Amino acid sequence: MEEGLHHTAQSARELIASAIGNDPYAALERLRVAGRRKAAAEGVSYQMIEMRKVVLAELMREYEIEFPDHAVSRLEMLARSDRRYRDHIIGTAAGTEERELAQAEYWAIRSELEWDRASVAHLNAMARLED
Repeated sequence: MEEGLHHTAQSARELIASAIGNDPYAALERLRVAGRRKAAAEGVSYQMIEMRKVVLAELMREYEIEFPDHAVSRLEMLARSDRRYRDHIIGTAAGTEERELAQAEYWAIRSELEWDRASVAHLNAMARLED
């Protein structure tokens, strides 16, 4: 090592960032944020999908009290046409869309990090060839 030249973790990070044109440590933080968003969106989507039958059953029970002589198929038709059930379906679609967007963002950042890792490995191989 040259006199007066001190390598630190920060200088190594800056060297990597300058070599590959991207700061992988900043990308890792973006990946953490995207991972939290992905997990939250998956939880909401799962809950909305699973609650669909519960919402339908509750609405059917309400209609059964109001119309005790109706057949189950008629009660189900009334429940499915209820505004609350349609709102739940619309919410489920929005939750599914958010889940897909969050997954896409997560995997895009993860792919970028993998590309950066491959670039660093390539730079290391090139450096060994120069020695």
